[in-house]
Amino acid sequence: MALKEKIRHYCLYIIFGVITTLVNLVVFRVFLEFGLHYTISATIAFAVAIITAYYTNKTWVFGSQRKGVTAVFKELTSFFSARIFTYFVDIAGLLILVELLKQDPFISKLLMNIVVVLLNYILSRWVVFKARQEY
Repeated sequence: MALKEKIRHYCLYIIFGVITTLVNLVVFRVFLEFGLHYTISATIAFAVAIITAYYTNKTWVFGSQRKGVTAVFKELTSFFSARIFTYFVDIAGLLILVELLKQDPFISKLLMNIVVVLLNYILSRWVVFKARQEY
C-alpha cells in the first residue's frame, strides 16, 4: 500500500478517535447535568462512545466488508470485548499511577489515554477488523 494511503488510514483513526472522545465527554456531562451519579454517567458515556467507535472504525478507518448476521455479530462482539478490556487497562493503570505511585490524576489519565488508544488500535487492526491487512 502506498504511503499516502497509510497516512490517510492513520489520520482517519486519529480523527475518529477525537470524535469518539468528544462523544464520551459530552454524553458524560449531559447525564451528570440530569443528576445521574458520575459512575452511571461514565458507564453510559462509555457505551455510547464504543458504539460510535465501532461504527466509525468499521466504516471509515478499517473499511470492514463483513456481511451477514453471524459475521457482523462476531465482529461486534470482538470489538466490544477489546474495548472493555482496554477500559479495565485504563482503570488499573490509573489506580497504579495515582494510588500506588502517587502521581497526579490528570497526568495519569493522559498517560493512560495514550496506552489505551494504542491498544485500541492494535486490537482493532489485528483482531477485530483483521480482514484488511494492507495497513
